[in-house]
Amino acid sequence: MVDGARQPGGGGEERAGEQEREDGDRGLETAEPRGKHGEGDEDDERFGSNGFSFRELWRFTGPAWLVSIAYLDPGNLETDLQAGAQFGYSLSWVLLWSSILGLVIQVLSLRLGIVTHRHLAQLCRYEYPPFVRYVLWVLSELMIVASDVPEVIGTAFAIQLLSKGMIPLWGGVLTCAASTLVFLTLSYLGLSYLTAFVGGLVGIMSFCFVAECFLSPPDGWSSVVGAAVPNLPAGSEMIAVGLLGAVAMPHNLFLQSALVLSRKTKREKTSIRFACIYTTIETAFALGVSFLVNWSVLLVAASSFSPYWCSPVQEVCEVNTPECKETNNLENCFPVGLETAGKLLQTTVGEKAGIFWAVALLASGQSSTITGTYAGQFVMEGFVEMSLPLWLRNLVSRGIAIVPSLCVSIIAGPRGANDLCVIASIVLALHLPLALIPLLKFTDSRERMGDHRNSRMLSGVSWMLALMVIAANSSLTWNTVIDPMLQEDGYNSWKFVVVVIIAALYIALLGYLICRPVQKRTEGTHGTPVIMHANGSGMLQPLMLDAA
Repeated sequence: MVDGARQPGGGGEERAGEQEREDGDRGLETAEPRGKHGEGDEDDERFGSNGFSFRELWRFTGPAWLVSIAYLDPGNLETDLQAGAQFGYSLSWVLLWSSILGLVIQVLSLRLGIVTHRHLAQLCRYEYPPFVRYVLWVLSELMIVASDVPEVIGTAFAIQLLSKGMIPLWGGVLTCAASTLVFLTLSYLGLSYLTAFVGGLVGIMSFCFVAECFLSPPDGWSSVVGAAVPNLPAGSEMIAVGLLGAVAMPHNLFLQSALVLSRKTKREKTSIRFACIYTTIETAFALGVSFLVNWSVLLVAASSFSPYWCSPVQEVCEVNTPECKETNNLENCFPVGLETAGKLLQTTVGEKAGIFWAVALLASGQSSTITGTYAGQFVMEGFVEMSLPLWLRNLVSRGIAIVPSLCVSIIAGPRGANDLCVIASIVLALHLPLALIPLLKFTDSRERMGDHRNSRMLSGVSWMLALMVIAANSSLTWNTVIDPMLQEDGYNSWKFVVVVIIAALYIALLGYLICRPVQKRTEGTHGTPVIMHANGSGMLQPLMLDAA
């Protein structure tokens, strides 16, 4: 039932709804399940009693916008640029279907949190023995730091562009530390302010990239054909793999499953089903906006850079040099990257286009910092039950990310900074299966999800899509790291031995996560054994037992 008519006392209900949303937002600071061992509180809300309600849907708005930011980080924008500049509109369909895949994975993550009242990191702590969960925790912390590197680099490039070169790249990196002060202020004001701030940054990015499309209009028919008709031009395989791998960000799986815990949901089948529906609708809308932003970047690159792409040197030439020769000494040609994109747009489109790009890049870097900090906090609390103040968490992860970014920007300049972003994306790609496999195992499990577990069709589709992403990321890692190293040093170098050892340990860990059945018996927060079981109505309930 849609709440269309104004009922007596409706204003009070709306104010109550707003208050409930604010209370839920404050709950995000810890995202711990309410009540004893997750059975819920008496204050939990019942949803769907009278069918679908827009007022109930409104209570669930907010968290998905924090999740969508990960799809708009500087690393994704870099991949969009490369796809559009090198292959025009042809890879739009890859971006579209990658976004649909990302939505499927995010829906699994939100369902896990809503049904179990636990987020992914907590369930991993309950599921795996101490050694495995500590390994997963350390690798997850490295993943959080790696995700912060492109944000630092992107923000530094934006500051350099907006200052017209007066602030060098390394100065922009140091300036990124100031964002911690902004985050600290917003976290003290409350998460509702933080969510509004992130929404504002998404709005800024959307406006800037839409403005870019008006300044450099793409070909309408080619854009539609590129999105609707699968086409893989020769040499585009690696860029397509990059687009596919970029949509499944491992820290997003931890983040979404934790953010949904802020919405108080009655532990009954109908309420949980409608909570999943409302959260899925919000997530689909937020990720739809992020897809349009990414697509607009690809379209701008296709219309502005692709006509001047020089294949022999893999660079874009200025308008006044439409023809290029096979030489590396072209003064009027530039590689496509986060920094050079602004300069190229100023040259090919106009000064306003370069400014819009820099502002959008700055918004992307700053908003991604916020979501990365929250994801890191949930990872730490979930795996090892240790918590830091959000501002301190942000300071630590940002400080660790700034060190390599600063060194590379001073020694190697913009090209080295772009290479560092590639390395960070490799780290994220390698970590993805370590988060995705437990997510799929848990959502397939009746012991964890009760009657809300994945259907056979959803399970099959999810595993197939997950294997596609893992294969794509493995291919990306091989072609960008391992194969170049082997061609340079051969199979007899110490580097090859190290790679073989790391690969063997990595594959062994993946095999363990895949083959280990989900346990019916886990340990609660305080060491009390818990058996998760489905009751007569199909709901998952914790059975508290005496400690053995």
